[in-house]
This record gives sequence, C-alpha cells and structure tokens, in this order.
Amino acid sequence: MPDLTIIVGIIFIAGCNYLATGWFIKYARKNNITDIPTERSSHSTPTPRGGGLGFVLTSIIAFVVYFAREGLLTSSGYLAFIVTISIVASLGWFDDRKNLSQIIRFTIQVIAAAFILFFITGLKTFSLPYVQEFSLGFFSPFLGILWITGVTNIYNFMDGVDGIATVQALTASGGWVVFALLWSEPILFTLNLIVFATVLIFLIYNWAPAKIFMGDVGSLFLGFFFAVMPFIAAYVSEETTIASTLWIGVILLWPFLFDSSSTLVRRLRNGENIFKAHRSHLYQRLNIAGWSHSEISTLYLAFALFCLIIALFYYYESDIVQILLLLFLLILSFLYSWGVQIIEKK
Repeated sequence: MPDLTIIVGIIFIAGCNYLATGWFIKYARKNNITDIPTERSSHSTPTPRGGGLGFVLTSIIAFVVYFAREGLLTSSGYLAFIVTISIVASLGWFDDRKNLSQIIRFTIQVIAAAFILFFITGLKTFSLPYVQEFSLGFFSPFLGILWITGVTNIYNFMDGVDGIATVQALTASGGWVVFALLWSEPILFTLNLIVFATVLIFLIYNWAPAKIFMGDVGSLFLGFFFAVMPFIAAYVSEETTIASTLWIGVILLWPFLFDSSSTLVRRLRNGENIFKAHRSHLYQRLNIAGWSHSEISTLYLAFALFCLIIALFYYYESDIVQILLLLFLLILSFLYSWGVQIIEKK
C-alpha cells in the first residue's frame, strides 16, 4: 500500500530524530532542563528531560508534509488534528520548562478534545458484544472529551520508568498500522508508521539506563495521539465506526489503562487524595519492590503485544468470542495486580 516515497521519507525523518535527540541531550544539560530525583521518582540520578521534543517535531512536520502532498491540508478534520496535537505538545513543552498550572493544562486539553469531536467525528455511538450500536445522546460530547483528556493524562502519568511509555507507543502505533493495512487505509497507516519510526529511534536513548526522558512534551503528544486515533480511524475508514474503533483503542492501550484505573480505584477505596502525587501505580510498586526499569518495561512490552493480538481477534471474531476475549483480558490483568502484591510481600 505505501509507495516508495513515503517509506524513504519516514526513514529520513527517523534519521533526523536520531540526530535531533542526540543534540537535545547536550542542549538540555547545558540549559539545566533536567529531571531532579525526588521521593516520588523512580530514578536516582538527574537526567535530561523533554527529549520527546525530537520525535514530536519530526512527527508533526512529517504529518504536515504528508497532508500537503496528498492535498489534505484544506480538510478541516486533518487541519484540526495538526493544530490540536501541536497545541497539546506545546503545552507539555512549557510544562517541562515552567510547571504550568493544572487548571491551564486541563482547560486547553478540553478545548483540544472538543475541536477533535467537532471537526473529525464525535463519540456518538457505542457498542457491546450482543448489543447493537446505541446512541449516547446527550452524554456524547462529555464522554468523548472524558476519553481524550483521560487517555492523554493517563499516558503522562504512566511515563515513570525508562522505556515504558516508549514501548507502549510502539505497540499501539504498530497495532494501528496493522489495522490500516487490513482496511487498506493509507492515511491511518502513514500517521502511525511515522510515530512508530520516530519513537523507535527515541527508544535508543530512552531504554534503561535512559540518557534522556521524553518529558511532558512527549507523553502528552503520544497520549493525545492515541486518544484521537479511534476518531481518525472512523473518519478515514468506510469499513468501521467509532463504536468499533474505540474498542481497538482501548485494547491497544490496555496495559496503561488498567494500571491507572485499578490504581485510582484502590486509592479511592483507601481514602487517599486522588489528586495528590503518588508512587502507587502497579509499575511503580514493582520498581519499589526491586524490579529494574528494563524488567518492568519488558513486562509491559509483552503485555502490550499480547493486547495487540487480542485486539485483532476481537475485531474479527463473533460476539461470544469477543466476550471471552474481554473476560480473559480482565482475568489476566487482575492476576497481574495480584502478582504485584505477592512480589511486594516477598
């Protein structure tokens, strides 16, 4: 499906990101753009942050060039995607430098999410196995905004050990590439292949022991990108709807979504302030229990690859198989949570 020009172009931007990230490490050290360890940190030495700026800039430039080449920049939907993801990434960059107010961050994210729902497609319907698609009615915009802002921030919260957010991005973008090939959707394919290639290069610098962290600029960009991907997929494809693509988005990001949601429930049950910073995510508890960054990220990589396989079967199988797959995924996830408790006790 992709032509040679696109492949060569993606290899070129991957090379540019390699050089840009290498340069940024020196720049960050010189200008003190550094993550200083605190009692909540999972690392022990000061490390440059904001390194996601390299793959963010190269990806956005590649998006613009690709859309221009295909004559899509005049489309309000694609233009809204470029503008909103650029704003969210810029928000992350300023936060890396000056620690923005939570109110400012959330307000801008809500506005960006609203633009996506208005100009691309809204979360108008939902579906469950054995249940036909049903309208969300009045709740449609609120649930759409909740999904986009929620996933964006969850991704940001989960970027806590070397490589973990990077490997999740590789499997999620890789998963969307596979679906794009199955659906013969070049736009979905190219967008995700761009992110896959640039993030793969970043992993060279981000794998334990990390030479640089992606920072909020990188994690917010990736979180927003994957939150919006179900809407982009439904927008470009005639074979599917947002009710179906949202399930794909959920399953591809399940390791992060389960870790964050189960942690939130546990903290609420314990009467903790959920708005206070903490170190009680499952991956953080593994790290406190003695697991290395590379061991944790490898575990999440394996979990995410398994979820990719589940997503493929879920989309193409019957209702009963879909229910069994979701139940199996839930059981496996709770077994993982239980395993973390056992490791802590030891």
